[in-house]
Amino acid sequence: MKLIWILALVAGAPQAQEFAPVVNRIAVDGCFNQALRDTADADCIGAASGVCMEQSGGYSNQGMSACTSAETELWDGYLNREYKGRMATITADQKTALRTAQRAWIAFRDAECGLQYQMFIDGTMRSNIYTGCMLDMTARRALTLRDLGGM
Repeated sequence: MKLIWILALVAGAPQAQEFAPVVNRIAVDGCFNQALRDTADADCIGAASGVCMEQSGGYSNQGMSACTSAETELWDGYLNREYKGRMATITADQKTALRTAQRAWIAFRDAECGLQYQMFIDGTMRSNIYTGCMLDMTARRALTLRDLGGM
């Protein structure tokens, strides 16, 4: 019996297959581009991660968090692009105000999503609550920055 255990260690015991999220960038692009102007409320936020979850393993807690995080990454790219674009076209006073607002928003987002995580600390869905909060807040901020100043 010991020999089998040693052989398994040497050969490497089978590992659980890791879930690799695939989020449709085109769907997120469409959501960003089609969401109504002057509103950070878009029904399409989270749709791409929802489709991702339909993959094998996607409805596990790990899979759902991975899909949501992958979509958040795409939205974060929009957020950063819009922030940089605004910073390149506004006055010095507006830059100071935007930088201050953005830093405050980041602190608020992190605190709010941290609070939601803590409220479910004993539950198995706490990571999904956290990643869902990050997705929702990041996407909505990207849309807000897109529409900032009517630009």
